[in-house]
Order: sequence, then C-alpha cells, then structure tokens
Amino acid sequence: MTLIKPITVLQRDTTSAYSEPVATSFEQSISKICLRQTSLTDALSWAHYQNENDHLYYVNEKQHTLSMYMSGGYETHRTDVQSDFGAPGKFCLMPKNSESKWQLGQTQQFMHLYFTDDYLKQLALKVFDIDPRMLQLPELTFTNDTATEALFRHCMATSDWQSTNNHLAMEQVTNTILVSMLQNMGISKRLAPIKGGLSPKVATLVCDYMQANFHRQVYLAELADLAQLSEYHFCRMFKQSLAQTPQTYLLAVRIEQVKLRLRAGLENTADIALQCGFSNQSHMGRYFKKRVGLSPRQYRNIATG
Repeated sequence: MTLIKPITVLQRDTTSAYSEPVATSFEQSISKICLRQTSLTDALSWAHYQNENDHLYYVNEKQHTLSMYMSGGYETHRTDVQSDFGAPGKFCLMPKNSESKWQLGQTQQFMHLYFTDDYLKQLALKVFDIDPRMLQLPELTFTNDTATEALFRHCMATSDWQSTNNHLAMEQVTNTILVSMLQNMGISKRLAPIKGGLSPKVATLVCDYMQANFHRQVYLAELADLAQLSEYHFCRMFKQSLAQTPQTYLLAVRIEQVKLRLRAGLENTADIALQCGFSNQSHMGRYFKKRVGLSPRQYRNIATG
C-alpha cells in the first residue's frame, strides 16, 4: 500500500461567489449579507458580512471561527449566555462544534477567519514545539486585542481578496493572527508532553526519513518499521503527535519542495512534479492548489515577481 495514493477531489461550486465558506447554520437570518469571501487554502478562509436587527443561531461544524466587528455591534449580544455588548474591534472566538444564539441590533459589519483544528495544531507544533493534544480553544465573546485588530483592519480588510497577487501576503498575515491568538492564550509556554503518541526521538526519525525520501514512493510499512509499530498503531500515534496523518505530512513535504523549485524558476512544472514524488504534472497541480490556494504557475509568477 502506497503512502500517497490517488483520491477523489470534489470541485467547489463556483456559481455563487459569496456562499458561506464553511458549514454553518443560521436560523431566521433574513438580513445577513456576505460582502466578500475567499479561501486561501483548504484550511484557511475569510468572509466579510453585514447584518442588522436579526436573531440568529450559529453553529460551525467543520472549523474554528475568529470574528471581529468592523463597525457597529453596540446593541448586539448573546442570548444563550450572559454577555456584554459588541462594538468595533471586539473579537469573538467560536471553536468548532460550539453553538451560540445572538440578538443583533443596528447595521454592523464583521469579518470571520475560519481555520481547521488540524491546521492550528500543526502551526502550534511548528512555532512553539508543543504537543498538539494540549491545544484546546476556549470560547470567547467580545474580547479586545489591539495588535490583532490592526492586522484585521489594515492588512486583511484593505486587501483585494480576489487578486492572486495578494494571496501569499494574506496567508502570512493570517498565520500571524493565529500565532498571536495562541500567544494570548499562553500557549507559547513549553509544557511537559502528554503520554502516548510517538516519542520525540521516533517522531524525528520518521519525519527525517520522509524528508529524505520525498522524491520517491514511500510505503507505510517502511515508516511503521522505523517506529517498530504495526501500521495501524503507527498511523494512530503519528496523528496524535503531529496532528496530521503520515500521508498529509509527506504531501506537505513534497509541496514545500515544489515551492522551492518554483521560486528558483529553473525547471518546468512537469519535471518538478516527477522530482518531488508526484506521478505527473496534473497530480501535482491538484494537490498544490488545494494546499496553497494557487496553481503552481500562479505561485511561480508571484514568487519570482
């Protein structure tokens, strides 16, 4: 069994430019307007809304949501719990699977940042070197963060969301926002690891092996042998330790290698695909677009200026 195998990629319906980017549920929301939205990658997306005099029920079933009020919100409050009222610059953090009920007042605008749990855990592991299982997002209602507000207002709100030229910069700002959020939660402190999962030594060994062999077909049995585990237990423990499957990790390694070659601009995309372990250029293009949000050609044009 190969570690990276073809999977069916469902195409997004692009007939509606302003559809809700993640699975949410709104009841009696007759005045909500999506002013714009964009998906940076399969794990990160943004939306800018306007609403007024509404009563709604919010459920996010797939991703976490970090929301900031751009204007208005003075009469808006939650009705399912005791809360203060909103205002420009106020943040709400709604973790995946949380539910909330809201009473909205006069016209207000707010921006939502959607991000997956796995993406946040991988970011925390990369930046702070913490065990992903230690990360649990709290539910926050109407908090303040001056630095993050500036990133929302002066970087994201002023960007052209539909221009591919802004894509990489917007992704960098988004990561900065998420890292700042983690720091505000105190997650930057290195804590004792949780028992279970791969040991740090084994995790490093396996990851280094994939880094060295990304250019060829890698078998799950090889990695399990390195860890001296069955394939089943290896996959389960790898996911616990790194917040992603071995397949996803190897794909990420390959995509980073593709980026390096595209920035160098010395090879054509067909050769790059074969050098980085993909079966062909089309295979590489599908996965690259899903993870990076741009086609290889678009990425090369932006990166090489």
